[in-house]
Amino acid sequence: MGQGASARRVCFRAASAAGLAALGRALGEALTAVSGSHASLLVALDGELGAGKTTLAAGAVAAMGVEATVASPTYGLVHPYRAELPGTGEAVEILHVDLYRLKLSSELDELGLCSDIPTAAAATRRVLLVEWCERAGGRLGTADLAVLLKHAKGGRRVELQAHSGAGAELLRRMANPGHHHLHFAAV
Repeated sequence: MGQGASARRVCFRAASAAGLAALGRALGEALTAVSGSHASLLVALDGELGAGKTTLAAGAVAAMGVEATVASPTYGLVHPYRAELPGTGEAVEILHVDLYRLKLSSELDELGLCSDIPTAAAATRRVLLVEWCERAGGRLGTADLAVLLKHAKGGRRVELQAHSGAGAELLRRMANPGHHHLHFAAV
């Protein structure tokens, strides 16, 4: 898989926002490849304020073929996007969610977000990219891939951990994002 990587956990050091965006693009490419064989994928994006969760999510959404500008859904809480899986014509619904303003995990019920939310009628697959996922208190289910972003000297430290077979497949596909501001770090 590459230097510093294992089947269930990998860590990167991003020296710039461009490095984080490159990692996001690698995540989006992996999500596109893996979502065709999974009805729903959950990626938890947690970490310090301003560490780059939205930058990572924006790179992922863009790599999945969405041309819209991706901004933080802090005030709207949920931004939906739609993409097509290459070569299949099958739709994938992408929900970019930001739970920063949630006070109680029970507020997810009011938003219609829970582990059994139905996909939109036009989509047969769903990808949830959830910023501040820890605030859900487990109500969204177990993340296939947990991403923890931290400020680090001269950049960001990004720890990715798979919690399912789909999450492990995502990590395998992200093994070499290939950007000069992004490097493997010790786990």
